[in-house]
Amino acid sequence: MTTVESIAPAPSAEAKVATDKILFLALALTSSFFVTLAAQFVTTNISDLQGAIGATPDEASWLSTVYTMGNFAGIVCAAPLSRTFGIGPYAFANAVILCVVSILCAGAPPLDVFIALRAIQGVAAGCFGPIAFMSVFIVLGGPRLPTGLFLLAFVLLFPTTVGPVASGYLEEYVGWKALFVAQATIGGLIAIGALFVYQWLPPKWESLKIDWLAVFLLSSGLALMVLVANQGTRRFWYESDMIGWATAGSIGAFAGFAFLCAFSPKPIISPRLFIDHNFGPPVALNLVFRAGFAVTTYLVPQFLAIVQGYRPLDIANLLMWGVMAQLLVLPLVWVLLQVLETRLVMALGLLLCSVATGVLLDSTGLSAADQFRIPIMAFGVGQVLFLASDVIIGAMAIKPADAATAAFGFNMGTLGGTTIGVGLVSDLVTEREKFHSSLLTETISLFDYLDDARISALAAGLTSKLADEHAANVQAVSVVANAARRQAWVLAFNDGFLVVAGVLIVSALGVLIIGHHPPLASIGDHGK
Repeated sequence: MTTVESIAPAPSAEAKVATDKILFLALALTSSFFVTLAAQFVTTNISDLQGAIGATPDEASWLSTVYTMGNFAGIVCAAPLSRTFGIGPYAFANAVILCVVSILCAGAPPLDVFIALRAIQGVAAGCFGPIAFMSVFIVLGGPRLPTGLFLLAFVLLFPTTVGPVASGYLEEYVGWKALFVAQATIGGLIAIGALFVYQWLPPKWESLKIDWLAVFLLSSGLALMVLVANQGTRRFWYESDMIGWATAGSIGAFAGFAFLCAFSPKPIISPRLFIDHNFGPPVALNLVFRAGFAVTTYLVPQFLAIVQGYRPLDIANLLMWGVMAQLLVLPLVWVLLQVLETRLVMALGLLLCSVATGVLLDSTGLSAADQFRIPIMAFGVGQVLFLASDVIIGAMAIKPADAATAAFGFNMGTLGGTTIGVGLVSDLVTEREKFHSSLLTETISLFDYLDDARISALAAGLTSKLADEHAANVQAVSVVANAARRQAWVLAFNDGFLVVAGVLIVSALGVLIIGHHPPLASIGDHGK
């Protein structure tokens, strides 16, 4: 069976890739694609799921938090376990677990059981991203590697974009249980594919002789970091003992892991790779760029939901424009990578995302989906430009033996960047809403002539509907208060757009750290 250790470049650019290897790569990429796609289902419909199971917002938030925590554990364990058991058996086992657990989740179990099942589901789903990454090196090494990395970039990006769209339609027309049924179906199909496509050979038990303490510390540090990012805002950050202990635990785990990596003869990842100017900066930029995904995964959907009262289906219809833009621009991006320096394409992507976010800064209480359509499309195009070039630059220079480390780095950045970005931006928006709400309500007073006149006019209009004049006055004051609160949210979301746009502009300067990368056509890959 082909394993991580057997990664080797193709003998020549003209060598024909065997059919079984093509199927191997296709299954690995599609598995990662659909598992990542399904991961968006619950997160984007958490409010509807909360109502269906009778949970509070705080309780329901754990369904998303523990899944992401489990994802990190799955990512960390993917390389050693796939080396030991082989990619086929390992993918099959995780696909079966994903299928069974999803079916159990669809049965709406008690909340504590539900949370435990989601954690298991996250661990099982976490392996498919690294497997896809390593499979590209196994099948398309050498001059064909840029083509494989371009496909990988699509797999890393597109599910995140299309996930909220697909989940919006599923939840609207079929119901929340369909979200888990879809996950179970995906798991079942992957398991069947693993049986027939991957080769199965006896386990290599010697591959288990690794530093499992380092694996535990890294998994714990990442999981606790997710807990802090996801639950910090809800629990007023360090006013909560849980957040304080989780932060301390995360820092301690990372420190212990760094110590073990420095002195272990066989570290689970290659730390030296992260200081390589051709790998470290792309991984760091991927982390920052993924934090910018807060625009499409949090800011725009929440703006429309809170300010305009949009349902998930309405938001899905808007985000579909970004999906279509990405699909249409893919061939153009491949052409640009052939003729332009790869760093230039990367910088263009970051700047386009920043400009698209900056356009949203003048959003008002009257802004609706039509005003967001073009920025969403531009943001989607920028995402493709950046991520395709970033993955190619970051992975082109690594050795086959470092594929597992590269897989960890990019998958960690992909998952961690989005998690941290949404966590920090949601906290910023929440705090800024409180600030703007306080200022707006302080300026509204019945003793102010204009305010009193507006409220009186509004009350007069309501008197025809409400026989009680006092009730009409109370209703008028309530309408004004709600309008002030809505305007506070508008201003808070605009602050969020401003911060993300600024971060993306600054991160574009990081491209200068990366070494020169000529167009792909000049290094012998012509899209074969």
